[in-house]
Amino acid sequence: MSALFLLKERLANNQSITIDDLGGVDGILADADQLYDAPFLDIFADVISAAPPTDGARLHDFLIGAFNAARDPQSFRDAIDLLIRDATLRAAIAQAVVAIFTRQIREHNTEREALIAAYALEGLFRLALEGDVSRHRPLLELAEVASDAPGPFAQHVAKIGGAAFHVWRDDDVLTMLHRLLDNEEAEGEAAFELGLAYLARALEGGEMATILSGLDTARQFFERASHADFDRSDARAYSAAIDLVLGFAANQSAADMQQTMSDLVTSARDHAEVRRAGRVAAWLAPRQDVDLEWFELARTAQRAADDLARPSWINAVTTMDRILAIYDASCTIAHGEGLQSVFRPRVEAVFLRERGLAGHLDDLLSEGKWPDEQRRIAQTLRARLDETYHAGANLGKIREDEQYPLLARILPKGTMIEQLPSEMARSLEIGLENHVVQGHVLANPVLQRVLASLRGHLSQSTEYTGEIQRAFDAILQQILVFCSDRQNAGLRDLGSRGAYLRAHDPSEADLQSDLRDFLRGNLVSAEVLSEVSGIATGRTDLYITHGGLAFVIELKKHEGTFSRLSAGRYAAQAISYQATNVRLGFLGALELLDRAGPVPTIEECIWHDAYTPQGSTLPRHLIVFRVPGRLKSPSKLR
Repeated sequence: MSALFLLKERLANNQSITIDDLGGVDGILADADQLYDAPFLDIFADVISAAPPTDGARLHDFLIGAFNAARDPQSFRDAIDLLIRDATLRAAIAQAVVAIFTRQIREHNTEREALIAAYALEGLFRLALEGDVSRHRPLLELAEVASDAPGPFAQHVAKIGGAAFHVWRDDDVLTMLHRLLDNEEAEGEAAFELGLAYLARALEGGEMATILSGLDTARQFFERASHADFDRSDARAYSAAIDLVLGFAANQSAADMQQTMSDLVTSARDHAEVRRAGRVAAWLAPRQDVDLEWFELARTAQRAADDLARPSWINAVTTMDRILAIYDASCTIAHGEGLQSVFRPRVEAVFLRERGLAGHLDDLLSEGKWPDEQRRIAQTLRARLDETYHAGANLGKIREDEQYPLLARILPKGTMIEQLPSEMARSLEIGLENHVVQGHVLANPVLQRVLASLRGHLSQSTEYTGEIQRAFDAILQQILVFCSDRQNAGLRDLGSRGAYLRAHDPSEADLQSDLRDFLRGNLVSAEVLSEVSGIATGRTDLYITHGGLAFVIELKKHEGTFSRLSAGRYAAQAISYQATNVRLGFLGALELLDRAGPVPTIEECIWHDAYTPQGSTLPRHLIVFRVPGRLKSPSKLR
């Protein structure tokens, strides 16, 4: 009888299987081709793993051949799991299997092949985690995944890519995940993994602005994931958790956060049901733990908001435990150091303001039997309060400008916040916090970096402050998004309005019309006009008004590379429109160049420049941008 017949017979009788049960090593090798065609790769791996060393070694080549011939996705995945868990077997055949995985990853024409390719990539990733292969192998495969990859494969790639980012922090993985947002079947998974990635970066942030920006970006991706796939209860739970954290930082009351709290509880419960329905892979188990930690931290934040609203506590020990968990979030959630900047100001402000809470802290420090780590947190809080007292804060009540730091920053010099009704001051502070949180709306980290750089250069202008800065930034952000979109959007997305980007000889008016329509649709608080006469004795291309403020966008069609040097020839005309209004403006060019390779990066397509006209001492500032024309599809580039 053949080895395959013996194997099926023992499986039918639910009997254990050894090498001897299949006719020994010689019997298995004699029927190798027949066994390869059967969906039993996981059984072969199990049998060989448990075999005596001599017999097992003789069958290593057979097992490598079985991996190479694998046709059943589930047995293939289970065999990989057995291989990963057996260090001896892994050491013997890992390198040969890596070559097989690399081939299989790129073969995904059918649904079966797509699943095998996904599991091969998972296996390559797990081998890298075990140290049997360089991390660059799976990272290279991840980086090369295209947006049109088959759905089952793309979904697994997004999950593996997200896990890889959390282990190795490689930005190429994020680039790949952004590509998969265009894959209809993988959009939800890719958006969720991007949300987790930007959440991790936010938790590692040091400055408040960086943390808030990262949290807001993460929330946008979680919202996109839940919109792409309504069953993504995990994405809804993370969105609600972020809202609770931001609500705590913005001094919202427990009542204000109650609805968000209910959303979190419902979504987390739904997510738990999903988890119970299936086994979580071992390499994803740590992320499941972080889910639970993060959701519990958010729930604690809402309860802590209620605790901090009281001047004293009945059950001080239990309540203080919640407060300390919030105060030092790094002890509550892995990689939570950045959250200290979000949580601590509110906690410290309340302890400074309320004598009763400070008294609880002192009593528990002198008498409480806390674990060492919890006592350390309490001592840190006590030390921070002492520092503030010594710096001049009044015992019992925090100064209003410390309680409302953003409001204090914008009030005229000499104005006392105490002059405002407390509810008004609180509402204004929350509004300012929300403005800070909502002000970073660019999800793309490269666009965020470019925008921050341009704002840094613009700070050289004495006029770039207050209302002028806010109005100019609104336009700048839209220009940046426009430049990025016009490089990415296809003809199907733009229709006839984008035809000029691929035409050989488009007109300047094409760019003017396209940009005008884009700005009119996105700058809802401004008026966008074209061909306005009577400005600097000439006629502007685009004229944008915010009340009394006015900004001009001068547009050109430029043959050849539009560089900083070539932009200089148009600068005089562009800055001439600033003579009687704000000395800030824009110069844009439709760049017509026959390229063999790809267009420049977005970072190379927009920059800041300043010019001081002859006879003047006041510099005028321009944001210069180019929109590459004569675009070609990637397949036509060399």
